[in-house]
Amino acid sequence: MWLLVLCLLTGPVIIGLGIREEAHQRRLRREGITAEGRVVRHRSSRHQGSVSYFAVVRFVDERGGPHEFEAKVSGVTGLPVGGPAPVRYLPGAPKTARLDGSGQRFWGLALPLLIGTAFTAAGIWGVTTGA
Repeated sequence: MWLLVLCLLTGPVIIGLGIREEAHQRRLRREGITAEGRVVRHRSSRHQGSVSYFAVVRFVDERGGPHEFEAKVSGVTGLPVGGPAPVRYLPGAPKTARLDGSGQRFWGLALPLLIGTAFTAAGIWGVTTGA
């Protein structure tokens, strides 16, 4: 029973994180500054026998200051080390930087929504069937 409650609580939180990311992406598209970043390395993350890779991108802000961030979505397709990585960030706030690619924006929203919906649906199904 506690697992069902956990699913019912976790699902909406994950969906909320996806919606928050979408709002941030929308603001970046409206107000953001673009910069040309470079992939400096990939960080690997192991989880349950699989490995995910996250691009670490370095860019220079409008004041000439160097910054690094890690892509929120795994995958290195099209992002080789040393290769270009388009970046967008809010003026005066380079820590808000994200990769500026439609695929990155799509998965940044789609993954949390899919996972959150699955958790919520599993919790509702469990409660309604008495599982």
